Amino acid sequence: MKRSMIVVVSLMTFFSLCLHAQAQDKEAEKIIDKLSKTIASYKCLYFEYTLRIEDVQLNTSELRSGKVLTKGNKFKLSTGNLDVYSDGTNQWQYLKEENEVTVSLADPESDDLMSNPVGFITGSRKEYKQSLKGEVNEGDLVLTEIDFYPRDLKTPYSYVRVRINERKQVPYSIKYVGKDGVHYTIKINNYAPDSDVPDDGEFVFDVAKHQNVIVNDLRG
Repeated sequence: MKRSMIVVVSLMTFFSLCLHAQAQDKEAEKIIDKLSKTIASYKCLYFEYTLRIEDVQLNTSELRSGKVLTKGNKFKLSTGNLDVYSDGTNQWQYLKEENEVTVSLADPESDDLMSNPVGFITGSRKEYKQSLKGEVNEGDLVLTEIDFYPRDLKTPYSYVRVRINERKQVPYSIKYVGKDGVHYTIKINNYAPDSDVPDDGEFVFDVAKHQNVIVNDLRG
């Protein structure tokens, strides 16, 4: 569950970095601004991803996958045993094997990643300094690499490395370099903006469709 939620956090931070980081590097600023305008123009966005979790100290590596659908301040994320829904007002975390869902309020004013990742996307972020590292080759692709350094030295990671396909105006990957020696690398696959605008019902967990589901309602 904890690592599944890291996916939610990391993905939403990814787009927040692309959309709202305050650039000090002028060249990086131009690249991020252009990508920001492209992402902001979408009515909806669907993409699939792979997540690699590397523990440097234990010399282990784990690979996971999932998919994300967003529309405005609404989103749905599926990864492994976890589905997360948010309609902008409420948020549901559904554990499929346990047939258990936890309901909480989605705070549109909050910029806290865990309670409202969409709010974190749309909020104004000033917590990062950034530096354009240059171009790198990834197979046949030429990608632009930008490092984001958190101003808050208490964050659990040293920096975040984002790679962008500038030619297609598509975010390619993000890597969190953890201070504890655990690194998370997310690669974006099957990036499909505005391919099929979903109905708002897609972002609501329907209890009626899940027989005998256990509901933990934290909304008070």
